[in-house]
Amino acid sequence: MRSRTSLDSDMTVNVDATSGRSLEPIFRRIGWRVIPILVLLYVIAFLDRVNVGFASLTMNRDLGISDSAYGLAAGVFFAGYLLFSVPSNLTLARLGAGRWIGAIMVVWGVVSSMQAFVHSATSYTIARFLIGAAEAGFFPGIILYISMWLPRSRRTSVMGFFTVSIPLASIIGAPISTRLMELAGLYGLRGWQWLFLLEGLPAVLLGLAVPRLLASGPEDVLWLAPREKVALLSAIYREDNQGQDTGKRSGGLLTQTLRLAALPSATYFLLMSGLYTLSFWIPRILQNFELSFREIGWTTSLIFAVGGTALIVWSLYANRSSRPQYHLAAAFALAGVGFALAATRTTFLAEAGLAMAASGVLAGMPIFWGSVRSGSGSERAVVIATINAIGNIGGLLGPYLIGLFVAKTHHFSLALTVTAAGMMVGMFTCVFRRDSSLEQLQETSKED
Repeated sequence: MRSRTSLDSDMTVNVDATSGRSLEPIFRRIGWRVIPILVLLYVIAFLDRVNVGFASLTMNRDLGISDSAYGLAAGVFFAGYLLFSVPSNLTLARLGAGRWIGAIMVVWGVVSSMQAFVHSATSYTIARFLIGAAEAGFFPGIILYISMWLPRSRRTSVMGFFTVSIPLASIIGAPISTRLMELAGLYGLRGWQWLFLLEGLPAVLLGLAVPRLLASGPEDVLWLAPREKVALLSAIYREDNQGQDTGKRSGGLLTQTLRLAALPSATYFLLMSGLYTLSFWIPRILQNFELSFREIGWTTSLIFAVGGTALIVWSLYANRSSRPQYHLAAAFALAGVGFALAATRTTFLAEAGLAMAASGVLAGMPIFWGSVRSGSGSERAVVIATINAIGNIGGLLGPYLIGLFVAKTHHFSLALTVTAAGMMVGMFTCVFRRDSSLEQLQETSKED
């Protein structure tokens, strides 16, 4: 069987031989055979990443962790994530998705469960760093993996269905997490210890199964004929290199990475600050309105259900748009208004605002990733990992700043107002972004 590298050498031959319509049966098979597995894996990943929000309802008091220390520990996950994201993605490109993603899941599942035995703010912060390091290659690896299966013009809608893993993790995980918190006292363990122990196990079990579930790429599956594989990889190569003169690149991989990743990294930074403000702090925000554990769980689930619905509908519409940057700007604006409403001290307005913020942030993710121009081969792996790693610094600073503001003011109003302002800045980065290569690509797709 031919490798992806050898197939790449043929991409310049007859790349227009197959129209987008003739590839539709291939896209449908990919949608049914590949995407559901990725959704399941990311549901588990995101649940392990953000279940600290529910653990914090009692863990902070039990261990004497302040709001600022909690925000730092929750966000330091992304310090490990930043350091190991690029090398992890390059390793995936060399070893294949199945083996590497499976290994990542086993390691982070074990470390996530071990959080049950932290005994201080320091040990908790170290555990969060280790989970970030272990999980560093997972999401950028999945983005890279999707880019191996689909051309850019198809990725926004598919990323919408994949990104639904994020609200789905909270829709399912929030009620489960709060129920696990009610196991406090069973066998002498606190509720948050049961939460960490039990929610880390699915990652370990699925990680062991992943090498059998994921092929390394289209060239390694039996359910695509050889001609279908060449047609698919030709379409991917053509779109990923649209508008680029591959014979005249200068400055090497570093220059190309900086050129392709600079502005998207800044936009993604702001988007992630909003996402993880929601993910790490929603339980505490709702607790501020004196809700019970179960009420917090079901309200969180409802907020993310609204956001997940917006994600799916909006990404399908944006996929047909010739100017996705304006859809992304609108998503930022909606999130900004939502965070501003959440800063009020009225329960209904705050909950409605959180639902609006979740809708904007979640809808923005597939629109963003579907429009990222990332080149091909090793360049693609590095660009995607760089955007993800630098952008996710927002996941470190956002929760940490929330903790600092809450520690100073003893309320979330100022913290959420600042977050709302950050979303508006994100809106302007999209409005003034000029991505002629993307528009040119989409015009080409329409002609097909």
